[in-house]
Amino acid sequence: PAQAERWEILDGGKRYIFHLRSGLQWSDGQPLTAEDFVLGWQRAVDPKTASPFAGYLAQAHINNAAAIVAGKADVTSLGVKATDDRTLEVTLEQPVPWFTTMLAWPTLFPVPHHVIAKHGDSWSKPENMVYNGAFVLDQWVVNEKITARKNPKYRDAQHTVLQQVEYLALDNSVTGYNRYRAGEVDLTWVPAQQIPAIEKSLPGELRIIPRLNSEYYNFNLEKPPFNDVRVRRALYLTVDRQLIAQKVLGLRTPATTLTPPEVKGFSATTFDELQKPMSERVAMAKALLKQAGYDASHPLRFELFYNKYDLHEKTAIALSSEWKKWLGAQVTLRTMEWKTYLDARRAGDFMLSRQSWDATYNDASSFLNTLKSDSEENVGHWKNAQYDALLNQATQITDATKRNALYQQAEVIINQQAPLIPIYYQPLIKLLKPYVGGFPLHNPQDYVYSKELYIKAHWMPLSPSEHVRRRYSR
Repeated sequence: PAQAERWEILDGGKRYIFHLRSGLQWSDGQPLTAEDFVLGWQRAVDPKTASPFAGYLAQAHINNAAAIVAGKADVTSLGVKATDDRTLEVTLEQPVPWFTTMLAWPTLFPVPHHVIAKHGDSWSKPENMVYNGAFVLDQWVVNEKITARKNPKYRDAQHTVLQQVEYLALDNSVTGYNRYRAGEVDLTWVPAQQIPAIEKSLPGELRIIPRLNSEYYNFNLEKPPFNDVRVRRALYLTVDRQLIAQKVLGLRTPATTLTPPEVKGFSATTFDELQKPMSERVAMAKALLKQAGYDASHPLRFELFYNKYDLHEKTAIALSSEWKKWLGAQVTLRTMEWKTYLDARRAGDFMLSRQSWDATYNDASSFLNTLKSDSEENVGHWKNAQYDALLNQATQITDATKRNALYQQAEVIINQQAPLIPIYYQPLIKLLKPYVGGFPLHNPQDYVYSKELYIKAHWMPLSPSEHVRRRYSR
């Protein structure tokens, strides 16, 4: 909680008192107060706001959060209050051992009450927004870039070196790589097909860092044929995770559990069936499909849904090819732009959909909670009372070893019921110019703060491209 100078934990871990730093300001010079946090958290759970992360506060077991999200309590009953301008008191329904690690998630950021009072629902338009971070919005070109400039009102502005940062919207890693090679980008994702060449030509610029990420495909249990566990299990068994992770994409780790191995204290369960030769797994899958009524004369047909991105397309093609080869399944590929894809998933307009989850805090529950019956992220509508009970029990256990034993049991249920198919764990694979300093090399949650980066003195070509010249002439 970087906005706080200190905090106390009281009542056996059920009450937190945060003391905000002195002199916190919004970028317009108005003071940032504890009331801004109260309003931000209340808006997050308010059904009228319809935040996609409203359930995050319920996961944190903030008092009355779940009831408010469900429309059964007023937002003013949320367990957060400002006792004065610099003191924030939070009450939990039960102790949450990792609560303070959850506070860095954007859902729990403060909002400027004075701007909302003035502009109402238009408070978040670019011309009205104010900020309390190291940078403020300077320019936004939709689907192209965001330019941010240093915020002189930021609490630690004296240690923010960069004066300006450009964030580019790239839907293709090849485009990012080409612009990187042209000197137009300092940090970018890496196209899978270029990794072998990059390891040889730019070894000092390739960054591979383990990350709290899981890539998987979600079944929609409200649509046949995936309301049948036998069909789900047949597809689950016949994914060549090793091939996709290391050959099709490269530098990924095959996934057999939803929770990645980098999660603190988590030991992944080994499922014997996934260690068997593919021929045996195919035989098991065909038997399941036959029981469900599918064979060569009546093949399994379904749609595979993913958002537009070259690496996701490679994965989807590989999966559809495998299922056609092993099971005779007829798979139709469907892709959409990011926002449309998200809307379709929320509306349940899919059969089997690509999904990715990055941990919001370093505990297995960050991943496993997404499958709870009451989770907004459970877009496949899988429900399992035993699974929910295990996770509810885990929340009340402070001993990490005992808690992770329950998480392992939850992973066994996922394996048996197959509400999703874990495919691979995505590390942080990026190209970083050698003149960029301050980049964190141990960064499992992929938090890269621009305020901590800086540009070292370095050589530039005598005739740089126009784009490069503009960047460095400012």
